[in-house]
Amino acid sequence: MIENPRDLEEIGARQKEIPFPRRFAVELCADCNLSCTMCHHDQMVRPKGVMPLALWKKCADEIAATAPASCECWLSFCGEPLIEPELLLACVAYGKQVGIETINLNTNGMLLREELAGPLLDVGLSKIVVGVDGFSAETYESIRVGGVRDVIYERIEHLLKLASERVSPPEVLVQFILMEENHHEAEAFCAHWIERGASVKVRNQLSWGGKFGTPLDVPDEERIACPWAMTMMHVFWDGRVPRCPGDTEGEEGSGSAWHDSLADLWAGLADYRGHHLARDFDRLPERCQSCKDWMVGVAERIRPVEKGSRMPWI
Repeated sequence: MIENPRDLEEIGARQKEIPFPRRFAVELCADCNLSCTMCHHDQMVRPKGVMPLALWKKCADEIAATAPASCECWLSFCGEPLIEPELLLACVAYGKQVGIETINLNTNGMLLREELAGPLLDVGLSKIVVGVDGFSAETYESIRVGGVRDVIYERIEHLLKLASERVSPPEVLVQFILMEENHHEAEAFCAHWIERGASVKVRNQLSWGGKFGTPLDVPDEERIACPWAMTMMHVFWDGRVPRCPGDTEGEEGSGSAWHDSLADLWAGLADYRGHHLARDFDRLPERCQSCKDWMVGVAERIRPVEKGSRMPWI
C-alpha cells in the first residue's frame, strides 16, 4: 500500500507547460449530503449553488473542439453531483454528444439509489469512483459522517451487478483514502471489493491546500512542481475558475468560464505554473507554503484478479 510516495521524482521529471489542461473538474453542485472528516466542505464560506446546463455546454464545446481525447473530464469537485442526478445525466450525455471521449464521476455513493444505477452505467461515463474509506461500520461512519455503511455497500454491490450484465460498462472503482483512522482496514477493504468485481483505488490523503494535516512527510529539497497545478483546471458552479483545488474559495482565480475561453483562463495562470516548474516555490501564494498536496503521488489501482491468483499487495 502507498504511504509516503516514492514516485515523486519521476512525476516531477515529466512536468512541463502544456497549452490546455489534461484534466477538467466541474462542480455541478456545491452542496453535499455528508460531512466527511477529511474534506474541506464544512469550511467553505462561498455561496453554494447548481451549475446551469448552459455553462457546462459552453465548456464542453470548447473541450471537444480543443482536446477531445487528451482532456479527461470529472463531473465533481467541491460537492456531491448525485444531489442533481438529472443535471449530471444531461451533462454526460451532452459531453459525449459533442465528442468528449473521457467523462468520469466521483461520488460518495450514498445517493446511488437503485433507479439511478442503470442510467449512470448507460449514459457514457468511463469511470465511476465511489469514495468509501472504511470497511467496518464503525470506521466508515466515523469518517463519512452522515453515511450508513450497510447502505453504501449494498448500493455499490447493486451497481456492480448491473455492470456485470452490460457489454461495455464504465469501470467501477471503490476508493480508499489512507488515513490514521482506517489504515488497519485497507487489506480487508481491498479483498472485499476485488472479490465482487470492482477495481479499488487507494490514494493518499489531500491537505486541501494546507487545511488538513496528512501523514505525508517529504523533505523540502525533494519538492516538485505540483501535479494538480500543472495538469488540472477546476470550475465552480458559478463559472469562476480557482487557481488550483486547494483554492476552494476561489480567492486566487483567473476569471470566469462564462466570459472567457478555457484556453485563456489556463494561460492566465501560466506565471503560477512557471514558478512551480522553476522550483521557485517561495514566489508561490502563501497557502502553497503549507500545502502538502504535491506530495500525494500516484494513486494505486488494484483491479480484479482471476480466482486463485494472489492479491496484488501480498
